[in-house]
Amino acid sequence: QHYGGAEPARRDALRQLVYMVVARGAAPSVGLAVFSRLQAVFPSWARLRDAEVRHLKTLFIGLPHREKKAEILPLILKTIEERAGALDLDFLDRLSTDGAQRWLEALPGVDHTIASAVLAFSTLKRSSLAIDRENVRPIRRLGLCAPGAPLSAVGRQVMEAAPPDWGAEELNALGQGLQKLAARVCHRGKPDCGKCPLSVLCPSSGQTAEVLSFPGSQPRQAATGQHNAA
Repeated sequence: QHYGGAEPARRDALRQLVYMVVARGAAPSVGLAVFSRLQAVFPSWARLRDAEVRHLKTLFIGLPHREKKAEILPLILKTIEERAGALDLDFLDRLSTDGAQRWLEALPGVDHTIASAVLAFSTLKRSSLAIDRENVRPIRRLGLCAPGAPLSAVGRQVMEAAPPDWGAEELNALGQGLQKLAARVCHRGKPDCGKCPLSVLCPSSGQTAEVLSFPGSQPRQAATGQHNAA
């Protein structure tokens, strides 16, 4: 509610994948600008697949790890074409969420965070929570995952604790809100708890905290059959 707003237009799965690889680690405005420039120079996936690394490096100025991204992006497209038979990811809609996640994570340079973001924010609209090194910070401070949980496990732990009637829309809104919370108040080092809309619920804020839980109905059951406490 605090960081509400209209949902951005969704890209198809392949477009979202390319965007995530390009924009990973960059400021949103920079990532979007470079992605738009990339589309203008390479209007088809086939041309991007055959792009020279040195050409991509010049387009990726301002991006973190631009050399690695310039090398890996054509390789990702070549691998998709080899495995799927075409430069298209629409077939992922026929797979389960876990199956689609595994398929994407098997691509070169695609980790759990990128794959989750493709599933959650593309036209696939899957119930998947994209967790990265930034938005995991408020999750850990709020106690929404197990202490010391690896980054790859945090998304599943949060989803298991969420109400069973939450779908892609609610989880995507949560992910976007956490991203804004991490960027604006839940900083690395010392967070600005005085401006945080969740400070009265957060055990890390130094205030008297109540037990934190998701709004709605009972939480999902974990694989052990026990309810995950938030």
